[in-house]
Amino acid sequence: IPSDLHSIRLQRIPNIQYARAPQQKMLMGTFRKPRIPGIRIPLRKFPFLSGALCIFSLLVVPIPKIERQESQFPSRENVIQQKTLLNDSICSRFPRPSFTASYLWQTNLPKIANASKNSLIPDLLNNEEDQRLYSLLFKTLPASRMRRAVQHTPSTSSSQRASVRHIFRVIQRRLHDPENNPPLRIAVFGGSVTIGRGCEAGKRAMQNYNCAWPMRLQLLINQFFDMDLVKVYNLGVGGTNSGVASNMVKYWMYPTELAKVGPDVVVNSYSTNDSLPPWDLKDDPNADLVTAVLDQARDGLQQFIRAALTSNRCKVPPLVVHMDDYLGPQQDSLLGEMSYNTAMRQLAKWYDTFAISYGEVVRDISWLEGDSTFFNKNDVHFSNWAHQTIAWSIGFASLELLSTFCDDEFARAVYNFTSTAEHNMIPNNHLYLPPPLTRELLRKDVEEKHAEALISAQESYVAMGCSNKTAGDDDNELEDRSPCIVSWIATPGGYGVPQISHFMDRHSKNSGVPIRGWKTENQLAEGWGNKIGWVATQSDEQQR
Repeated sequence: IPSDLHSIRLQRIPNIQYARAPQQKMLMGTFRKPRIPGIRIPLRKFPFLSGALCIFSLLVVPIPKIERQESQFPSRENVIQQKTLLNDSICSRFPRPSFTASYLWQTNLPKIANASKNSLIPDLLNNEEDQRLYSLLFKTLPASRMRRAVQHTPSTSSSQRASVRHIFRVIQRRLHDPENNPPLRIAVFGGSVTIGRGCEAGKRAMQNYNCAWPMRLQLLINQFFDMDLVKVYNLGVGGTNSGVASNMVKYWMYPTELAKVGPDVVVNSYSTNDSLPPWDLKDDPNADLVTAVLDQARDGLQQFIRAALTSNRCKVPPLVVHMDDYLGPQQDSLLGEMSYNTAMRQLAKWYDTFAISYGEVVRDISWLEGDSTFFNKNDVHFSNWAHQTIAWSIGFASLELLSTFCDDEFARAVYNFTSTAEHNMIPNNHLYLPPPLTRELLRKDVEEKHAEALISAQESYVAMGCSNKTAGDDDNELEDRSPCIVSWIATPGGYGVPQISHFMDRHSKNSGVPIRGWKTENQLAEGWGNKIGWVATQSDEQQR
């Protein structure tokens, strides 16, 4: 009924009463105080008159003509007609103006299942394994569960946005012209879980790279696209933590072919080892292991992030990815077992990096239902299905990253959208780092610390001559970042005392430089956290 009820000289009662039917409401109020003398309409006795009055009012009351105003936003048809829109972007390969990770995942499930088969392990290629794979993918792990993997995706306001744009440009070029464009290079850092210890049933090898999730991720992507779209470098070292990975990134300790160009993506997969309670607190009944692990994980992971974000100097930094693949068991408190995930999410939001959690995908299944498919109650190492699920988690989260990226690119192209934070950033300066996130950083000081960080980034930008260098991603090679003549990571079961001694002796003979004041050291007897190393035995002036 039009709001101007005076046109029919009736006034509605203030309190309207309803008689409720199962699927409808019938107005049973009374209109009183008619403006036409002598007329009173008791609608309680004649409810059908309510509908008649409605029709009468629509016929006699003039409806004002509403002037149609042109929308400030372009229509979907106009947007689609812009043939030049995002034509050079990977987004042009997907539905416009928007799509979701769940949509892509569900519509491609059969193809994802086939791409998940590990051809490098023939023993796993049988009907029983196929049935298990399909059951997990189609029943146990639907898209609604896989969405839990996404903890944080980079926004439009940081250098990581340039990194996201870079990796999708690399993928687009590889798809368009694989002969002249390299695959996306992914460097994965982690411990014994990352290198596949305990992955294949019945095998007690210290590492099993073909079974581990980094290889499964490479197979999943490349078999899905039927081409070598990505190259995953598994740089895991058993018994190490994020501190070791930080030095590997900082000192450019990559395989020869990767050292020439650097990785496009760096993945920190140290959630298990960074979640290990400190040795000096493990047997202390009064120790707060929840907080201790939280602080330890935050410190180690933050060191890695800052090293990675500045590893390319003037150029676009690699996309930093955090992979939380930890479920336990290393302490009794469940909050303590989730401390790494808490620290990871805090830092991902602070530095605007990409955070993924396999633990969040299957935590309830493993802890509450006791399903051993994804979790080993007696050991931090787990089966091949857990490794496969980690690869799926990264795959789904990558689709979410793609969806978010394309939404933002669409907004930029159509609405000329840029964030306020982007206007405040130094143009093309990839050296900016926010102030470290510590207990000492106070809310009242953060604005000043941010300004200081911007000034420091600008000074470094000028000192390195970045303004004279191309900040794009078209360069095939970068200069060697390592300040060392030689470098290695010593590890139990890997590079040990004999290998180090032989390596250094050979280097000394080849270079003609004698080595004095150094020796190998083995402290493994003091616990698996202690290392084999190359240490100084004499003062500086006697060393060489």
